[in-house]
Amino acid sequence: MAVAQRRPILALCLAGTVLCLLPGKGFVGSPAGRLSNSRVVARVGAEYQERQSPRDADLPFDAAAATGDTVDVSFKKRPFGILRYTPGNGGKGAMVQEVIGKSRYPGDPQGQGFAAGVTGGWVVKTINGQDVQTEDFNTVMDLLDDEVADPRFSKSVALAIEKQGGRKAQPAEAPIAITYATIPGYEWKGEVLGADWEPAHR
Repeated sequence: MAVAQRRPILALCLAGTVLCLLPGKGFVGSPAGRLSNSRVVARVGAEYQERQSPRDADLPFDAAAATGDTVDVSFKKRPFGILRYTPGNGGKGAMVQEVIGKSRYPGDPQGQGFAAGVTGGWVVKTINGQDVQTEDFNTVMDLLDDEVADPRFSKSVALAIEKQGGRKAQPAEAPIAITYATIPGYEWKGEVLGADWEPAHR
């Protein structure tokens, strides 16, 4: 009698185990929360802040105050290896916040920022000679066309473009010459990504 009672329970346990082991399935039949190391260029500034949410360490800044030292960098192709930018006060200008901390191989596009010494706290001053220092943040992002995002964002990106009525600007032609400027007295307190950083760490 005891054996007969245990059989239905054993069957249920086995069924649950099989469901949990099915590819791409987790609890309540939802896709398992696995992060992929693959990244694609999102190609849009629309709702950038929703996808690349601000961090507690992000300090407000005025893009117009970036009157300090400048650095010229040329990027041969996209993406540049700059993971995140933030807008200045009033949604104007763009500041570098996170840069991939290594170059995996010679010519690695995602190692361009690291190889050029780009660092957090730099404000984008010009793109291919065009002054964008106090331009609308979304416009700067569309010109850079440099967002490295999880491929799962592709649908939300398309909806964001439609919602804002299209792109704010067409991507700047490569190779892309960018001049960065610093803000005198501004103390950047963001995260420096080490050489062991991987996309799955986000």
